[in-house]
Amino acid sequence: MTDRAGLWELAVAGAAIGGTAVFGLAAAARFGLLRTVLDVFPRPTWDAVTWGLIPVLLLVPSAVQGAALAWLGEGPALAWRAIGASVLGMLAAMAVFGAMLLEGVRRLPPRTIAVLARSAPDVLIVAFVIVMAGGWLLLLGRLLRVRWLGRIAVPLAVLAVGIAWVRAHGSIVALSYVLDRPEVNGFFAAVTVGGALAGAWAVRPGRTRAETSREGAA
Repeated sequence: MTDRAGLWELAVAGAAIGGTAVFGLAAAARFGLLRTVLDVFPRPTWDAVTWGLIPVLLLVPSAVQGAALAWLGEGPALAWRAIGASVLGMLAAMAVFGAMLLEGVRRLPPRTIAVLARSAPDVLIVAFVIVMAGGWLLLLGRLLRVRWLGRIAVPLAVLAVGIAWVRAHGSIVALSYVLDRPEVNGFFAAVTVGGALAGAWAVRPGRTRAETSREGAA
């Protein structure tokens, strides 16, 4: 692991941070914590508060993701750039995933759609858990300055998730129920893929301090 995070290291770390933020937000909504926020306001204003609160909350994972990537990458000077890139990447990914889903429903035979509907959830759960576990191991290695942990983070995540999938399959699937709504699944995927890649690109290695200073001056 180098002193400064590489592009793919940033992307995997961003996926872990963004995915965890979405999971936390979904869990808060599922267990009624957001209702507690509404209780702070007078009941007649709940509709107006909800219309304002939901868009703000949906931007929180991308904002956390972008800020963390800026810290891991070129530094705080690129925080707003990274946050903006993460938000735009998330929105672009949502549009692409939505278009792909509609096109698949239109073009694929019903039998193929049925097979995908049965098999896709398990495949996606395993894939995203591996990426998130690998990302947090990368971050842990960087924070502790343990170079070897960063180098084996992804293989170690694959091994750990494989063992957990065999031994605690039911528990992992039960945790995924927090993201059981299609729109929440799409939001999670958009943040972990689109937001992570765009944010990592915005703070990619090779950007010099001179480039950062010129952008700040502009």
